[in-house]
Amino acid sequence: MKKRQVGFSLIEILVVLVIIAFATNLVVYTISDGDEELLEKQSLRVHTLINLAADFAVLNQVELGFHLDKNKFEFLAFDGEKWLPFEQAAEQEVFKAFEFEPVLEVELTLDDLPWAQDNLLEQVDWRELIDAEDEESFLELEKMKIPQVIILSSGEISPFSLVFSIKEKREPIFLIEGEFMAPVSLRREPE
Repeated sequence: MKKRQVGFSLIEILVVLVIIAFATNLVVYTISDGDEELLEKQSLRVHTLINLAADFAVLNQVELGFHLDKNKFEFLAFDGEKWLPFEQAAEQEVFKAFEFEPVLEVELTLDDLPWAQDNLLEQVDWRELIDAEDEESFLELEKMKIPQVIILSSGEISPFSLVFSIKEKREPIFLIEGEFMAPVSLRREPE
C-alpha cells in the first residue's frame, strides 16, 4: 500500500506565490492610480478656473490674479486700491481659495524664472518703513497678498507655467501654461 503524502507540492506552493504577487501588484497599481487621478483632476480644475477667471475678467472689466503659497491656491481681485480675495470682492464662490492635497507638488514659474518666496517685495523690512508704534498697519501689510500672475480685463495674462506632480515621483506631470493671452493650455508629460 502506498503511503499518501501530506502537504503541498513545490509546484502548488509556487502557483500560490505567483497569485499573491499578482494580487499585490494590482493593489499597488490601484493605489498609485488614485494619486495620478487626483493629480489629473486638480490640474484640470486649476486649468478650468484660470480660463473661467480670464473670461470673467473680460466680461466684467475687472483685474484679477492668482497667488500660489505653498499648497494654497487663491484668486485675487483688484478693487482700485488693493488686492482682495476674489470670492470676497465679487462674492464668487467658485473662485474660493483651496489647498492641494499633501501628496501633490505644485510649482509656479514666471517667465522662465521660478517664483521664490523671497521676492523683492518680501525682502523689504516693512518694520523700518512703518513706525514701530504703528503695529496694526504692519500686520495689515503682512497679510496683504499680491498676485503672482495677473489676468487683465483685456484678456491678457502675465506669462507663467504651473507644474503639477506627485511628490517623490518624476512622472507624470501636468503643465498649465499661460502665454500672454487667454485661454491657458494644459498638457500632460509624458503624453
